[in-house]
Amino acid sequence: MYEFAESDYCYGVGPIRLRLVRVDFTRPIPHDGDTWIGVRGVVVDRAGREGAERELLIRAGRVPVPPASKRPRLRVLRGAPV
Repeated sequence: MYEFAESDYCYGVGPIRLRLVRVDFTRPIPHDGDTWIGVRGVVVDRAGREGAERELLIRAGRVPVPPASKRPRLRVLRGAPV
């Protein structure tokens, strides 16, 4: 769950808490002299209850970056053709 200040997302009033569902890093959007990222998330209130799902633009520098994915190690089975 992430909280974003009013200045870090477009078209809302006050801070917002979201459980992020989708983050579109492939299409950054230039807006108001900054770069923004489109996200979809579920709004979470202070008590932790989930509400409506929303689509927002969030300032690129505030969007959490996903952890780097590890490449799986390839194992060669003994006796198997390579």
